[in-house]
Amino acid sequence: MSFAHGPLADRPNNPKVGLPLPHEAASLHVTGKALYTDDLIHRTPNLLYAWPLQAPHAHARVTTFDITPAYDVPGVVRVLTAQDVPGVNDAGIKHDEPLFPTEIMFYGHAVCYVLGATEDAARLGAEAIVVEYEPLPSLMTIPEAIAAESFQGAQRTVSRGDADAGLAASTHRFTGEFSFGGQEHFYLETNAALALVDEAGQIFVQSSTQHPSETQEIVAHVLGRPSHEITVQCLRLGGGFGGKEMQPHGFAAVAALGATITGRPVLLRLNRTQDITMTGKRHPFHASWEIGFDADLRIRALKATLTSDGGWSLDLSEPVLARALCHIDNAYWIPDIEAHGRIAKTNKTSQTAFRGFGGPQGMIVIEDILGRCAPQLGIAPEELRRRNFYSPGQPTPYGQPVRHAERLAAIWQTLSDKASVAQRQEQIAAFNASHHDSKRALAMTPVKFGI
Repeated sequence: MSFAHGPLADRPNNPKVGLPLPHEAASLHVTGKALYTDDLIHRTPNLLYAWPLQAPHAHARVTTFDITPAYDVPGVVRVLTAQDVPGVNDAGIKHDEPLFPTEIMFYGHAVCYVLGATEDAARLGAEAIVVEYEPLPSLMTIPEAIAAESFQGAQRTVSRGDADAGLAASTHRFTGEFSFGGQEHFYLETNAALALVDEAGQIFVQSSTQHPSETQEIVAHVLGRPSHEITVQCLRLGGGFGGKEMQPHGFAAVAALGATITGRPVLLRLNRTQDITMTGKRHPFHASWEIGFDADLRIRALKATLTSDGGWSLDLSEPVLARALCHIDNAYWIPDIEAHGRIAKTNKTSQTAFRGFGGPQGMIVIEDILGRCAPQLGIAPEELRRRNFYSPGQPTPYGQPVRHAERLAAIWQTLSDKASVAQRQEQIAAFNASHHDSKRALAMTPVKFGI
């Protein structure tokens, strides 16, 4: 390799690092030539379409189930039920998600799937099936689940020091509760799976999944086959935001089951309404807390309980909760802390991974606490935050050293100056004083994201 002389003596002749490069599929995306799972139907002859029969109850028991009327609908080829499963009737990594349930656990839960020569045939076949339900009591909110002691999975605790003693020694003490809801991923491509069986009996699944190897594992155990007989491919991986890390497995298994039974390719593609009603969201959380500050308005102790809404099954709720607990300190030194975490079991979709994976839920708790306490302490929220930043040598509650903590204050001040926060706060105060019905506000918060 030869190098230039002078000011660029250390730069290679053909530099690559630091140069802007297009995404490998950018030209396909912007021209519309990129193929997604549903685009493959034009290359797949003799295709069958799968349609779910969704239950209209949040919690119910199936009492009558007659699929025979579906076969009177022209174009209906097969109705898939639990009796068709040769392996394990479960699509969850914790084995707590029956693929074909007898107990409905959330509104829109699929009872069975109809395979039709057209999508309309499959839809009409599903509508023809006779199902009767016995409605059961349902839990729809975290407070309801807490009152009913409806929890699932492992309960976790992050602690350091003695939170009770720290609170007792605090000059200022506050308590409160905080609840916030979930969030729909709204990926542009809804969940889709196209499965076929080749001449050697190998099963090939095109799936809009973020976790192909686990999709393979779930399909294999539903079909009662070894994983090496299942191949899973994802054409386009981006844009799932976590919503397709665990949720696509069952849909891929249904398509593969249909393909193995009928010998024809099967497409299961949810429309937007089905996708929203059948798949998980970001975890809603409820937090109860007590915090103490010393005379210098530094955090002395925090005691909190975080309860996430896991929905009807565990999915990834345990690691999401663990990350929330490990972010409740955010960028702040808390000498004495005791944070408990638990997962509520409710009659909702099984909540799942979402960008941030519990980190935002943990951080927003301490940010809300500081925002609530600052006015009571007679201090600006920005100053209360700055005063409690980590300093060099201080570890997190879970024992990890916070490297480069000295940068926090410098970054904070630089951003505050460049954003003219002080001047804008003065303008906001003047606006709010002269406007009765509309108000403005400006917030500035740090983020410590523990990857």
